[in-house]
Amino acid sequence: MKNTPKELEEYLASMADGEFIDPNTMQELQSRLENDPELSVALYIQTAMKSVLQTKQEALHIQAPADLRDSILKGIRNEHSVARQPQRKASFIEACWNALDPIISVLSPRFAIPLCMIIVLGGYVYVSHSTNNIEQTSASIADFSVVHAGQNNICSQAYSAFHAFEDGKMSLQKFSNDQGTLSTFFADNGVNYPVHFPKIDAELVGGIVSQEKGTKFAQFIYKVGDHLIYAYEVPEGLVDNQTLSVNPRAMEIVKKADWYWEQENGASNTMVLWRLGNNLCVMVSDLKTEQLSALIHVEET
Repeated sequence: MKNTPKELEEYLASMADGEFIDPNTMQELQSRLENDPELSVALYIQTAMKSVLQTKQEALHIQAPADLRDSILKGIRNEHSVARQPQRKASFIEACWNALDPIISVLSPRFAIPLCMIIVLGGYVYVSHSTNNIEQTSASIADFSVVHAGQNNICSQAYSAFHAFEDGKMSLQKFSNDQGTLSTFFADNGVNYPVHFPKIDAELVGGIVSQEKGTKFAQFIYKVGDHLIYAYEVPEGLVDNQTLSVNPRAMEIVKKADWYWEQENGASNTMVLWRLGNNLCVMVSDLKTEQLSALIHVEET
């Protein structure tokens, strides 16, 4: 029996969390994702939100008072006890709320609201750990037909250039950590569009000029310690007129969510695609996704 579109959408959170999904439902959901850009965008956003929550876990960690922790644990134990009986008398949330109500009721909104957020996050972590014995189904937005094919595909070109530079097969043409110097270098060597350097907490080390169908393009390299960040910037108009190309699904995600992130297939490298002024910028790095995203100043792009 096929699920309705709304029913399938409700499985996105389970997919983003890696929870078990019935194989038939999973197959149907994957089929929908391959043909529905908006649904795949929704999955991407949910996956990104989960990543943000994980990376901010330390910042959100607050030591709860002993009596509050005891109340929560008591509510959880009560819930497990009731769940084993034929009829449940209260949900997990109801049990926790009943245990916390005497405490929250005496707090001001300034403290009660953050406390509730901490409780929700704590409940999420608890439930996630309690289901570790269930078969997991991993899902990534990159698994759903986001293939960077073709010699003029900017994501494919970025991966190739990153590996060439990493392997010593390509070197910088201009060494400089000054954006003005590199902008002049690009202009003097045939790059006829303004190059926007992203605001990023990394050291700019130099630039390279590449060519595609007679048009010159800007590439530049950043470093963070021993880690490499390769950037490739092209005018978005050249993608529109098909001088260059981008996978339509990746571009759809950029239009809806501003950023397209992925982990390189078969490797641990990270790629991100986004708009920078009138240009499209592709970055590839050996940093993890959460590490690279933490370096980029989103508000400046």
